[in-house]
Amino acid sequence: MSVNRKSMARIGVIVGIATVMAFAGPAQADPGGWGGEPCGKHQRHGAREFGQKLGLSDAQKAQAKAIFEGNRGAMKPIFTNLRGEEKNLQALIHADNLDEAAIRAETAKIAGIQADLNVNRAKVGAQFRAILTPAQVAILKAMPRKCHKKDDVASSPVE
Repeated sequence: MSVNRKSMARIGVIVGIATVMAFAGPAQADPGGWGGEPCGKHQRHGAREFGQKLGLSDAQKAQAKAIFEGNRGAMKPIFTNLRGEEKNLQALIHADNLDEAAIRAETAKIAGIQADLNVNRAKVGAQFRAILTPAQVAILKAMPRKCHKKDDVASSPVE
């Protein structure tokens, strides 16, 4: 009877690992819409609703579109570079021989690229807020951030 329990326990562990791996793969494969931005797909699909909540005028909508589309062309090569570096990191992590220095160097490259993306995101956000009225900025700041966990929304400032 103890053999059956051991066998069942092994099967349970294998099934558990397989389940985790099945969900981990897709999560890593699609880090989120705009090349790694969480909820990027949802942000694009909700642009019309977003504009309505802010009460954007037609001129503001045109300006916002120009800001975001102008940024898209500049960001595409950076996202491509980020994805390539992330693939390199994964290859290093799963290599037969551990090369800690190479993993650290690749991680530092990725951190630099992500810093560039965050700086750009802040610049684009500032450009967008510049076309808004003070009342619209207040509405924007009060809007919940759907892309963060509920716990993060209350503790992180919205700009």
